[in-house]
Amino acid sequence: MATVALVLPIGGGLATADTAPQSFTPLELVGPYPSDLPPGGTYLPVLDGFTELRDNNPAVIAQNLDTVVSINNGATPELQQDAIEINYDDRLVSLSVALGAQLGPVFLDLLDAGKLPKVAALAEGDLARTGLPSATTLPEKEFFGNPRPFVAAPEQIKRYDRPGGHLYAELETNGSYPSGHASQGYWKGALLASWLPELGPQIIARAGEIGLGRVVLGVHYPLDVLGGRLMAMDLAAARLTDPGFDRLIDDAGVQLREQLEKAVGKPLTEFIAADTPYLSTEDAVAEHRKLMTYGLPRIAPDQQNKIPADAAALLETRFPNLTDAQRLDILEQTAIPAGYPLDKSGPDGGWLRIDLAAAYAVDSQTWSK
Repeated sequence: MATVALVLPIGGGLATADTAPQSFTPLELVGPYPSDLPPGGTYLPVLDGFTELRDNNPAVIAQNLDTVVSINNGATPELQQDAIEINYDDRLVSLSVALGAQLGPVFLDLLDAGKLPKVAALAEGDLARTGLPSATTLPEKEFFGNPRPFVAAPEQIKRYDRPGGHLYAELETNGSYPSGHASQGYWKGALLASWLPELGPQIIARAGEIGLGRVVLGVHYPLDVLGGRLMAMDLAAARLTDPGFDRLIDDAGVQLREQLEKAVGKPLTEFIAADTPYLSTEDAVAEHRKLMTYGLPRIAPDQQNKIPADAAALLETRFPNLTDAQRLDILEQTAIPAGYPLDKSGPDGGWLRIDLAAAYAVDSQTWSK
């Protein structure tokens, strides 16, 4: 008699090995979870450094616009095309190129075929569960009401769009701060990096490029991108430190790695090592560091603040054998200095300083405490 292999899917229940991967149950997705809403219901407290800059630091605000004009006007055709694709693609699709020349297409094929339902539920599309209900950036955009660069300085911004596109028309009445694309790129990137820590620096560098694409198009300023990043770090850490939601993230990661290994026919770490990388680790770290500040100056060089303790969860899968205190120390050692625009001292500060690409690149064997 032939033996029928049985496996226990993460979603529960017995199934044959050929059964399609299971998604989460509606109850699992609905929750609710404590991390669904930040304290106060919006990310305004995390982002509120912008008002002081706009009111009291005209030099930084002027450099903010000058940087957009320089990047937008000087963008190569390749950067323009990438920025256009980033505008219309889901951020998870934009991030996929960071997985490597061979693994990236495999990932997209699995996603399109419905074989990564848990990843899709948490991270695909504007309605991805991880970002709901609080991470749309629309309340924050309305509150700050900052006109986008192509609206504020129309004669200085070149417009790039695909034939028949509607990129700029849709954004004319929509505020610029913070960047929703950058926020989604970073929190989806943080999840994807936690699932594939071997590629963490490349994934986070690509998240930075998603933000850069918004500047290339002239629809966001560097400060918008920085705001999106610090908001995303807060959101990702909140999800990863919420035990119920973190279980969903863990389950999605197991499903992702199982399906990728099944598709490539060998251990995933071995396949990644033989693949052509999107960027070398060294180049990924260097590129991302430049995109963390866009050349804006440190406006409070004497400011002192710490990386928030919850941020240690961002490195849990990269350094599973370290303690939270050790992971937090890695984030501190790899962070940019305090005092850049939007960095804020006190309990609400420190998210801007996190350089997750550099932290993922640390060698746990040689790291010194």
